[in-house]
Amino acid sequence: MNLNWLLAFLGALAIGVNGLAPQRQVLITYPNDTPQATLNEYRNAIVAAGGEILHEFNLIKGFIAKASTEAIDTIHSLSHDYPPTIEDDQTVTTQEQGR
Repeated sequence: MNLNWLLAFLGALAIGVNGLAPQRQVLITYPNDTPQATLNEYRNAIVAAGGEILHEFNLIKGFIAKASTEAIDTIHSLSHDYPPTIEDDQTVTTQEQGR
């Protein structure tokens, strides 16, 4: 994968939809054997597309990001060697919430 191409594409995408695309908050995790350099590339690509990294994890390879659906889909589709798991960030509880 060519990082410069990815950054240019996501940057153009961010400029083209400047504020028009709604952003999603997602949890993105990668396989344990994913190199740190690859994680850095994807984090940088999300920021270049106008997104934001909200939290980085230490025990697992991943982070929470807020970005447009298009930027998230692009990251997912270009991650062939180390496919990410991408899911909406949400609160999970073990107790039933009040009725």
